[in-house]
Amino acid sequence: MNNMRTVAILAFVLLLLQCSFFSISGAAQEIAPATQSPEITFHSSSNLVLVDGIASNAKDGLPEKTLKKSDFQVFDNDQLAAIKTFDNGAQFTTRPLALWFVVQCNLQGYEGKGSGLFTGQISRFEPALKYIEKQDTVAVAHWCDDGRSNLDLLPTRIIKEIPIVLEQALATGPDTKTHDRAGELALQTTLQHIVDTSRSSKPEPLPVLIFLYGDYSSMNRSEANHFIDELLETSAIAFGVRDHRSPHLLFAPGEQRAIAHYIATQTGGQYFDASPETYASALTEILQQLHFRYELGFKPEALDGKRHKLRVQLADTVKNQHKGVRLRYRLAYVSIYSP
Repeated sequence: MNNMRTVAILAFVLLLLQCSFFSISGAAQEIAPATQSPEITFHSSSNLVLVDGIASNAKDGLPEKTLKKSDFQVFDNDQLAAIKTFDNGAQFTTRPLALWFVVQCNLQGYEGKGSGLFTGQISRFEPALKYIEKQDTVAVAHWCDDGRSNLDLLPTRIIKEIPIVLEQALATGPDTKTHDRAGELALQTTLQHIVDTSRSSKPEPLPVLIFLYGDYSSMNRSEANHFIDELLETSAIAFGVRDHRSPHLLFAPGEQRAIAHYIATQTGGQYFDASPETYASALTEILQQLHFRYELGFKPEALDGKRHKLRVQLADTVKNQHKGVRLRYRLAYVSIYSP
């Protein structure tokens, strides 16, 4: 009797195990197709540095879309680094963009030197907005020379908000007599808010600053470099559009002049001079460069919290094939641990 009971119990247990096995197998078959979805892969690691490179033809400025991983070399503090990951914007595998449109409020008597010439003209940029990809987000921030700073629109995929919020940010500001320290601090606050917002996004997109700004500006060099480091930690890229009627600041003894241009140069971006008729063309070229960029990932030798010099070049074996290609990239990165 006991033997029969034991056999019955064993048979019941085997039946349960068999049912469980088929249930688990069925669940795995249902989940499997999702793993084959062609979604973007985010290469995010505590010790992986992502370098965004823009390759363009020197003659016509159009993106060079055919480069391969083996065509590139990356140097970290002049030491050749092994490229671990490679993504090509032409294949839609690069990180999505977080596009920040940044303006200075329209200050009376200072229109040409700041962002005032764009007031009432933002609609001219609208034809270019159709080139923003569906996975990208847009945002707006501004600062004033009286010390005010604000994030007017946090990252959103509602593209049509951009012209409305930008015109609101460009509304006539205070009649400020001075354009020095308070304005510098307000710009620094704006940049810090953008950096903090970028760091809080998971997974992190590529932050892109697009200044609509005459850039008649200067800043203490050490403070300017501090914010360059902050931006480099997020791998941000800065671009700008300057109305061609804006004057240039030629001298700023002891300071870094044209601060927005400086940020663009250091982060691998570009500043464009444009007329109202070519505003949309300038923004279109910026978006084109970003969407056809290359993204190279490598592991740094040390996470030492210091600024490391970067150099990206074409391998010797392909230089002759691509003589007319120009590369732009951020000039440095800050090596930090990111959990």
